[in-house]
Amino acid sequence: MLELLEITHEDQRILVQVSYDRFRSLRLSVRPEGTVLVRAPRRISQTRIREHVESKAGWILRHLERFRALREAAPQPLAYLSGETHAYLGRGYVLEARQAERNAVRLEEDSLLVTTVFPPSPDKVKKLLDAWYLEQARELFLRLLRQMQPVVEAHGVPRPAVLKIRAMTTRWGTCSRSGTITLNRHLMRAPLPCVEYVVAHELCHLCHHGHDARFYGLLASIMPDWKARRKRLRDVPI
Repeated sequence: MLELLEITHEDQRILVQVSYDRFRSLRLSVRPEGTVLVRAPRRISQTRIREHVESKAGWILRHLERFRALREAAPQPLAYLSGETHAYLGRGYVLEARQAERNAVRLEEDSLLVTTVFPPSPDKVKKLLDAWYLEQARELFLRLLRQMQPVVEAHGVPRPAVLKIRAMTTRWGTCSRSGTITLNRHLMRAPLPCVEYVVAHELCHLCHHGHDARFYGLLASIMPDWKARRKRLRDVPI
């Protein structure tokens, strides 16, 4: 069951959805579509919830504004037709779809060439490109994990138990308490330094699951310029 909480900060109205669960502490999040959520312990008072939300009002408004700007700047849905631009590791490539002897995808200078046995249709081109991006993601993510492993192990970070690759709409990566790292295959559209940042970020969660001082201290030791990389990643729409 959801409750609605309304607060005002600097003459701006913030509407918050509150749900109750078995958590021991309050959890506040802002969703990309502009929804503000609080997940609270079942026995906590509404006064405590309101105080917590009000203390984070500036942070909430900054995230709401950032997500609003990203939504307005978001590109139109891809049509998978020749002539449109597709991103790969931070660079734009012009899609060229044509009929050939076999189904294939490859980069050619400034072009992303997709060939199909039958006359290319948007559905077929999309299917081939999705498979190609997934293959490229698996190869790159595994290579980055291998490259970073000696560095992070020197800081006491264990090896991940499992690597999963998914198409996610709100996160670039996650790390479970069981040691499973999940990376977003859409990272292949971001610049390589941003991909490296996400991999390092999730590896650090193998030691520290929260975003506290210990976590950021570890991340800074492994990747001193992580803030610049994160800032650059924020300009990349998922």
